[in-house]
This record gives sequence, C-alpha cells and structure tokens, in this order.
Amino acid sequence: MSFPDNCIRGIISEDFLVDDETTGAHFFYFKEEDDGWVEQSINWEDDNSVIGFTLNQRKENGEIKFKVGVVIIPREAIDRLSKLPNVVGKISYERQSLKDNPYHGNILLKENVPKHTMKMIAAGLALAVANIVRQNQD
Repeated sequence: MSFPDNCIRGIISEDFLVDDETTGAHFFYFKEEDDGWVEQSINWEDDNSVIGFTLNQRKENGEIKFKVGVVIIPREAIDRLSKLPNVVGKISYERQSLKDNPYHGNILLKENVPKHTMKMIAAGLALAVANIVRQNQD
C-alpha cells in the first residue's frame, strides 16, 4: 500500500505546544494499547482538502475537536525514524479509514516498548513536525 507524503495530527490543547512553532515531545506520547500496537490517530493528507477537513472535525457534542490546530508530519521523517538502530521494528503506520473519515490512520508503536524508548521516539516525531496550522483566530 502506498501512503501520501504527509500525515496530519490534531492539537486539542495549547499544553502540547512549547511555543507557536514547536510541539513538545509529550504531544506524541503513546498511551493506549490495541492488538500488539499502541495507536496514535492521524489523518493522511491525500489531497489539499484534508487539512481543512481535519480542522473542521467535530466532537459528538458539535464542538471543534482540534481547538488549537494541526501539525503536518512528513511520512519520510517517520520512515527515517523507523530505520534508526534503537527504533527498528518499534514504529510503523497504517491507514484505518472510518465511516465518517476516509483519511484516518494511525502512527503505531509496538506494545511493551520501554517508556524511555517511547519518549525518544516521541521526541523524534516532535522534531519531524514540518508545520503547525492553527485554527482561525477570530
């Protein structure tokens, strides 16, 4: 399966930003386990509409889901990270389309990865962020 050049991850809180142009590594901490992998939800940037689609995603109660905005991560950076000696076999990604979101996927971390290794991987993802797109500030 081929994947687009970029993936998009929504930012729900200013707490995940170090400043206006940087995410903290904690934004990429993996938390929930499923099927041998820990998932981190993303959207794949299949076309130019996906950033707007992601910024407009809503919770069940109608509120904007990603109140701060989104980050853009080049897939190439994830591929490069996955080839590092301490990371080989521990990180991957997938497409997992949802009924209401054909762009959905996940960055995956192998379960039972030691916490210190997960934090190094999270820092690598944070450093890979190519752009932060904020919600319109009215």
